[in-house]
Amino acid sequence: MPKHSLPRGTALLLAGLLMAAGPAWGETLLRLSETATVTEHPDELDASLRVEVTATNAAEAQRRVNATMGDALAAAKSVAAVTASTGAYFVWRVAPTATDRAEHWQANQSIDLTSHDGAAMLKLVGELQQKGLAIGQLGWRLSDAATRAARAEATRKAIAALRGRAEEAAGLLALRFDSFKEVRLDSTRPPPMPRLMAMAAPMASASAPPPSAEPTDVSVSATAEADVVLLPK
Repeated sequence: MPKHSLPRGTALLLAGLLMAAGPAWGETLLRLSETATVTEHPDELDASLRVEVTATNAAEAQRRVNATMGDALAAAKSVAAVTASTGAYFVWRVAPTATDRAEHWQANQSIDLTSHDGAAMLKLVGELQQKGLAIGQLGWRLSDAATRAARAEATRKAIAALRGRAEEAAGLLALRFDSFKEVRLDSTRPPPMPRLMAMAAPMASASAPPPSAEPTDVSVSATAEADVVLLPK
């Protein structure tokens, strides 16, 4: 039976495909994964307070909310270390009941505060409580900038640990580390911090002390995974 040979160009093409389909001769692929975690102290205190009133008509309810919120914003803007913004505004009718046939209207609005100065923030929150606002939530967290910095540090540590494991594995296998391929990086955001929830707003005549909020360290993790190329020594 006659032997058939492939054209030279086809043979070279097939050889190239075979080489691309698998590792080079003598090459060993090792898949490794490393996770590193850094611990950071929260640097931003967030608070949300609300004013809520009940009146016999919608206009009066809105007027009282507007007046209280105006005072709250003025107090917040007087503290340079605090950033303030207003939240949603709601007005609704409370239907008469069997025990109370009178018509009522309720209105509320929230004010959101952020600061890196915990002492100034807590003092302000206490003052706003005296004005009749209730704390909706209060808690420390990592700011966006601090989160990015922590994530970058965790990623650097994960990659360094991955390189260390690759070198160690190469030595145990009597090979040498050559390079990384198909590196995959992943990271996790810190979980939300616990929030202090307020049940009711104090009256303006109350003399309650400012609330307390003790920060707790949070962890930020990053994972580095890669195929490691090892070659004979």
